Amino acid sequence: MTDINTFDVNAFDVNMFDVNMFDVNIYISKLTEKLRGIFGERLVYLGLQGSYLRGEASSDSDIDIMAVIDGLSLYDLKLYKQAITEIGYYDKSCGFICGKDELAVWNPLESCQLIHTTKDIIGRLSDFVPDYTRRDEVNYIKLSAGNLYHELCHRFIHTDLENSVRKLPRMVKPIFFILQNLHYIESGRFCATKQELLSELEGDDKKLFEILLNISNSSDYDFDSVFKSLLSFCRRAMDIE
Repeated sequence: MTDINTFDVNAFDVNMFDVNMFDVNIYISKLTEKLRGIFGERLVYLGLQGSYLRGEASSDSDIDIMAVIDGLSLYDLKLYKQAITEIGYYDKSCGFICGKDELAVWNPLESCQLIHTTKDIIGRLSDFVPDYTRRDEVNYIKLSAGNLYHELCHRFIHTDLENSVRKLPRMVKPIFFILQNLHYIESGRFCATKQELLSELEGDDKKLFEILLNISNSSDYDFDSVFKSLLSFCRRAMDIE
């Protein structure tokens, strides 16, 4: 367990600080002190996720915190909401709060992703989530790719072209998660950041991911070409066994 009084995200290989940016170290210190004061030993786990962990945070990034409370109740959720309101940056606060017992019976499809994309601050996440198998990993990829395929088709039909062009680059996030797990199954290496993953990908997967990274927050690209590549990627991912 990390001592929160000396907690330093840079010690976790996070390198995302800028003098003009929000300081996640201070936020985590305040949050941990506040939550320990409220929940005591019932706060069995706290972890950092998302762009601040990966070193990819911007001024618009959410703070993704995972908190696990023993015996989580509705009243506890109200207390947690009050805590993150009082320490400030409520509009940036995001993440995952869960009861210890609920997490113990969580769908193991998500165990691999959770363990590899969460940095322990208090406790060890692997002690609380179910064990996972390769089959769970495959099913996670199939489910994620299927959901993405459905979302792409739905948006194409029910969203006007201008908004579709503007929103399509946002697919980089779900594609990133799917590719992380595909690469992990194939190589045994879980790439934590987008650039690390890009450096190890090959072929069509690398080409698609590189395009999505390059068109982020842009509308100046060949929409039809990228859209067709995304559909093809989803079909390939769903076909994994």
